[in-house]
Amino acid sequence: MEKILSKEEIADLLSAVRHGDIPADQVAAESGSPVAVKAAARVASAEACNLFRAEGPEGWKLANFDLVLDGFAHNYAMSLSTRFQRSVSIKLDAMESMSFDGLLQRLSGRGAIGILQIEPLSGGGLLIFDEQLAFSLVEIVLGGSSEKEITAPNRAMSAIELNVIRDVIDSTCPELNKGQLQEVKTSLVKVVSNLRLLNFVLPDAGVVTARFRVTIDSLEGDITLVIPHVALEPLQRQQQSKAVPESAGQNSKWRTLVCDELDFMDVEIEALLATLSLRVRDILNFQVGDVIELGCNPDTPLQVMVEGRPKFYAMAGVQGGKKAIRVMGRIPNGG
Repeated sequence: MEKILSKEEIADLLSAVRHGDIPADQVAAESGSPVAVKAAARVASAEACNLFRAEGPEGWKLANFDLVLDGFAHNYAMSLSTRFQRSVSIKLDAMESMSFDGLLQRLSGRGAIGILQIEPLSGGGLLIFDEQLAFSLVEIVLGGSSEKEITAPNRAMSAIELNVIRDVIDSTCPELNKGQLQEVKTSLVKVVSNLRLLNFVLPDAGVVTARFRVTIDSLEGDITLVIPHVALEPLQRQQQSKAVPESAGQNSKWRTLVCDELDFMDVEIEALLATLSLRVRDILNFQVGDVIELGCNPDTPLQVMVEGRPKFYAMAGVQGGKKAIRVMGRIPNGG
């Protein structure tokens, strides 16, 4: 009779194989239990796979979003340059997709975080100024110099310091409104220093992060724009629908609509009896009562022009006291 391993023995065996203490083939050779052999083989061939969320730069994309971010960086740099009368450079350094919990692991908790409301997108957004840039902006707003590096203290920003640079963070909103993918209205809701105390999105929710490198004279720091996937998904679906070609049924429906509307379309019609060429001198010498020879008889058919192209023959006449024409036929091969 084959030996049946207990639940605890199988758990110990799987743990040893998982950590590499015992090779899977050694377990298969030494153990007489089919259960142990199958379990060890499964552990040896298993790979981590998350079917519910794809993280990393390839996990989630929005076409042309980098162009919008480049435009924001350029416009905000000009805004800060005008405000501080200093040389300001802002460049997009990196853009990636990750979980919100992964973003929290990167934050030091000592910078300034602006919570944004972006209408009509749902989910809002974040604008994170790292501690080096945030404390440097406090010094600059209060009249300090930007020629030498400022050492950021090892502490969270106080409420007074956050209030000092609130207007600088708020000035990003008009620049974000200039995006070309969607017309939005951005407003600053609140400025905080610790994002962990806020219920922004669920920890495993996906977010797009865009990190900008900011240089003010000799000072440097980072700004990170964070927007949840759920806020950008309507734009993504909109792009996908535009990329899919219209079906034959849609084309047929559009053709029928155009044909129906053609019946009510306004066109210009004129009746032309004859044409002649005159010199400018002759035209300038015209007097009241002069007779101009057209070179044709009064009963010569007129050409009816539709949008400048000859279409019909007609005869001139009078109807109800007004000049009129009677269509006599269609001009063959009319333009």
